[in-house]
Amino acid sequence: MILLETTNKGWHRGLIAAALTLGCWVSLAQASASRPVTLSPEETAFLEAHPRIVLGTERSWAPYVLVGEDGRIAGYDAEILSRINTVTGANFQLVVGDWVDMIEAARERRIGGLSTGAVHEERSEYLRFSDVYLSLQKLLLVRQGNPRQIRSRADLDGKRIAIHSGNRTDEKLALEFPRSTILRLGSVDEVIEALVDGDADASFDNGSTLFYAQKLGLPYLEIGFNLNTPLDLVFAVRNDWPEAVDILNKGLAAIDEGERLQIQRKWYLFGGEELKAAPEALTLSPQERAYLHGKRVVDICIDPDWMPYERLDAEGRYLGVIADMQRSLAKRLGVEMRIVRTRTWAESMTAAREGRCDIVAGAVATPERRPYLSFSTPYLDLPLVIATRTDESFVDHIGSLLDRRFAVVRKHAVSELLRLEYPTVDLLEVDNTRAGLEAVSRGEAFGFIGTAGSIGHVLRGHAFLDLKIGGKLEQRYAVSVGVHPGNPLLLDIYEKALAGISDDAIEEAITKWSVAPEVATFDYMLLWKMLGVFAVAGGLVGYRYRIEARHNRRLRGLNEQFERLAVTDQLTGLYNRRLFDRLGERELARADREDKPLALILVDIDHFKRINDAHGHAVGDRVLMQFSRLLHEGTRKIDLLVRWGGEEFVILCADTDLDGTVRLADKLAERIRCFDFGVVGALTASFGIARYRPGEDLEALLKRADEALYRAKRGGRDRVFAESDEGTEV
Repeated sequence: MILLETTNKGWHRGLIAAALTLGCWVSLAQASASRPVTLSPEETAFLEAHPRIVLGTERSWAPYVLVGEDGRIAGYDAEILSRINTVTGANFQLVVGDWVDMIEAARERRIGGLSTGAVHEERSEYLRFSDVYLSLQKLLLVRQGNPRQIRSRADLDGKRIAIHSGNRTDEKLALEFPRSTILRLGSVDEVIEALVDGDADASFDNGSTLFYAQKLGLPYLEIGFNLNTPLDLVFAVRNDWPEAVDILNKGLAAIDEGERLQIQRKWYLFGGEELKAAPEALTLSPQERAYLHGKRVVDICIDPDWMPYERLDAEGRYLGVIADMQRSLAKRLGVEMRIVRTRTWAESMTAAREGRCDIVAGAVATPERRPYLSFSTPYLDLPLVIATRTDESFVDHIGSLLDRRFAVVRKHAVSELLRLEYPTVDLLEVDNTRAGLEAVSRGEAFGFIGTAGSIGHVLRGHAFLDLKIGGKLEQRYAVSVGVHPGNPLLLDIYEKALAGISDDAIEEAITKWSVAPEVATFDYMLLWKMLGVFAVAGGLVGYRYRIEARHNRRLRGLNEQFERLAVTDQLTGLYNRRLFDRLGERELARADREDKPLALILVDIDHFKRINDAHGHAVGDRVLMQFSRLLHEGTRKIDLLVRWGGEEFVILCADTDLDGTVRLADKLAERIRCFDFGVVGALTASFGIARYRPGEDLEALLKRADEALYRAKRGGRDRVFAESDEGTEV
């Protein structure tokens, strides 16, 4: 079972909210108390006879259901049932597992019913359904970047749609697309993997799949479009328990509309809780209290364009993770924030140096800044990553690329940190993250170095489809509050205030701004335009190192997989000519440099065309795979074995003289003669060998080996022919 931690609040609030069909969202009034419920004698007797009623649901349908490491179940469904239990005196409880197993358990009456399901006529044979407790819209999920350009129902013709087998709603929805191929998979995990790996082009979702993918650290999906198909969720109970359905309906009716909207807001916009800064009271000295009493207003310098951490929008609103934290701190301190207006981070640092701000909201301590800023204990620990073009390989270590140019934001601590460790690094300074990514896209820089969250935010928001997160730096970005050195009391005050903010609260703020729109009011049209922007940014945020690390491992694995596919023969698994062209010249240069011997063997299967003609290409392919395995098992690790094309293979033998290469070829020829190739029986092969002559190129070496192979075949096949340095036969 995959456990989703209930402490991870705030995931995909904007995404899931978009799936909700809410009546009046903008005015969230204070929830009134739930109305009292009067049960009938029959219902009261039923509860006495059934002190616990278990409803089953799918374990991966967050945020409807979330399971903590301690096994505690939370989420929207759990809270609605809790309210029902409170007003009715019932004890409805959730159990999680595979949805298909839950349906079977309900059918066999091993559990009392189901949660997070829809009304299906075929299930009425064994279930009764409650009133609707949540209305949703079905969405279409696609891979990041929407590579198949699926933007409407018509675009799904001929496409592959993955669905979770057993999900009757999706099964019925799939019938609306008869020209599509439907892939029925056993779990939500498999659906996600099929989309990520390209085995499927799309999937249906009501928000939970995308939510769950991000929780697993797989931020590779986004919303294609709204299917405009409603999904009304209901509770379902054994059809021989009519009293249970009546109790559920009475409990649902007793939940005030304002209270229900607040529950929706809690789980779908804030994932459980809003930013909190626990203890209410600060322990301040008399001098600190007197300072605050006289201060009233704190002038703050910020980065005006560094989302999801902070920015100043066109209306002058201060937004982002750090903005939320600063508002919380200001409220606790009883002071007003006043933003010092600047256009760039470099201008903000100039303002800080000139003493025009009391604090810098988010700054990294560096030697260059210490003369004009004192720093609090860091409150954010962010990973630094490198954005590169998609055709570049994964960057393991920046130290190996010091001949390349990297873009960084002007006056960000990144540039100083890099120059301290790599004095010769070539840096291109830009005004903001977007400008840095544009420089990479135009080829003006090899990569842009910045925080994972800010790069992810801009990558998705501005459709840089030619860029990717291509590596991670060992350095971390430790963000503190910077305070003017002339205000030591203010530094002490902020230190105490920051200590009162929990790690969970900071994490919640990060996930909120990684996935939520930056507007305070709810606008469906605007939200749909912004969904694609924020669909994948959550996995790039990086405060949770575990999730960020998982994402980087998968990213690196995908890059390595693509690189491997590019240089590997798909049938045999051996290297192909592309890799040989890349490594062959390098081996020749090494042989010259170290004065080491080098030889090349060209191998050809004798009479291979007869196999295809007599037995078909399927048998021919199997022979090629068997033959490749024989060569692989018979060569050394330092030998470069390549499928050259068709039935021809090349072996580049490093540190091997002509005699040693002939002995290797003789052994391989004997292995081939003795092997049973099944229906085709015994086979033989011909070998042509050429010894590398210092100073010649790869083409010349191959040509001489090919001439030797030709003479071996002309001489009767099943033989090894090697050419000496003088061109004589050996």
